[in-house]
Amino acid sequence: MKYLTLVLLFCLSLPSSAASILLYHHVSSTTPKSTSVSLEVFQQHLDMISELGLEVVPLTTITDAIKNGQPVDHNWTAITFDDGFRSVFDNAYPELKRRNMPFTVFVNPNMVKPSKLYMSWPQIKTLADDGVIIANHTLAHENLVRDGLTISEIVANIEQAEEMIVQQLGQNHKMLAFPFGEYNQTLEEKLTELGYVGFAQHSGAVNHTSNLTALTRFPANGIYANPKTLKNKMRSLPFNIKSISPIDTKPNSPQPKLQVALEDRDFYQSQLACFISGTSQPQKPIWTAKNVFEIAANNAIPPGRVKYNCTAPSIKHSGRFYWMSKLWINQQ
Repeated sequence: MKYLTLVLLFCLSLPSSAASILLYHHVSSTTPKSTSVSLEVFQQHLDMISELGLEVVPLTTITDAIKNGQPVDHNWTAITFDDGFRSVFDNAYPELKRRNMPFTVFVNPNMVKPSKLYMSWPQIKTLADDGVIIANHTLAHENLVRDGLTISEIVANIEQAEEMIVQQLGQNHKMLAFPFGEYNQTLEEKLTELGYVGFAQHSGAVNHTSNLTALTRFPANGIYANPKTLKNKMRSLPFNIKSISPIDTKPNSPQPKLQVALEDRDFYQSQLACFISGTSQPQKPIWTAKNVFEIAANNAIPPGRVKYNCTAPSIKHSGRFYWMSKLWINQQ
């Protein structure tokens, strides 16, 4: 009986199934600050990953686990770069190679060229030959929501970009990072039909309940590069979401309401706090059932990308927070 009690206590102390995916663009001190992290700070991030005992795994390790209904390991983290910038090859790649850390680069094939800003195909092939995953970011960084493209044009764009990556590198992962992190329900449904995994740019850890057509990532550049705040995000836990409504990123009203139903809950209702982009004070959610809550903005949300971020401290896992984010794209 004593042995069984110890086993149960040990299991309860283990972190929930959770993995974090980091998002970078430039690794440089001379590129736009909003999408950059200096090499020195990037090195601090990598040091911190090791200090936390996290295991950097290929991005496909996480997505395959979710596809197969298997739990993601609580120590997993993945490193991704959007746009295929030259600084990834010059600065990030040597650091990651030295530490034997795998990573993924999402590229726009029509933007690949020899330049000071973007990598060339020979440089990208050097990465691919060294085991780096190269994936789809559309042909030329088109906005799939606001550029006026039809769904047929979007599909053609994605498929052509994928084919160019196959021709150049022989890789065909069917993973798409949305430019600007923007997507909608129609696009998600099409990705499911085509067998693609989609990646967004709003925050949150992932687990077996995560949406494979809009997996969340933690931005780690610009104002989000601070190692102290990033540390908490790397250790964050995903809410076990049963359902979320609405799914679409289009606001359902000037003050859009979000309803979230959870499979279970490892936090006190009173400690759930939600924040809305552009506001400094937390918004108290309304609990409509034991594991169901709603959140809505007090005022009309502004134009552009607006996020509802909700967090809650775990009861079982001291010092770790549950974290989720809902994206709205207000085109008014």
